[in-house]
Amino acid sequence: MQLITASDIKKNSMILQNALKDDLLVTKRDKPFVVIVDYERYLELVANRDRKQNQDWIEQSFGTISEDEAQTLLDDIYSSRANKEIDLWF
Repeated sequence: MQLITASDIKKNSMILQNALKDDLLVTKRDKPFVVIVDYERYLELVANRDRKQNQDWIEQSFGTISEDEAQTLLDDIYSSRANKEIDLWF
């Protein structure tokens, strides 16, 4: 990641072209201020964040089970079905 100051951006807008090659970390008074990223990279980051939030919500709402527990649950469902000849599970 490149490091630039806010003043440098004001002086030379061509610096933004560098964001296409690598993320830019902008500092203000020698402290991290903002990161400039390519739009496609931004979309990836947002998608990954949303995927993680959805996964966390599912786990918090429903919990997680192991493969063995899942298989036992499916076996129980199958064994309790009245008409085992009609397979609804594709």
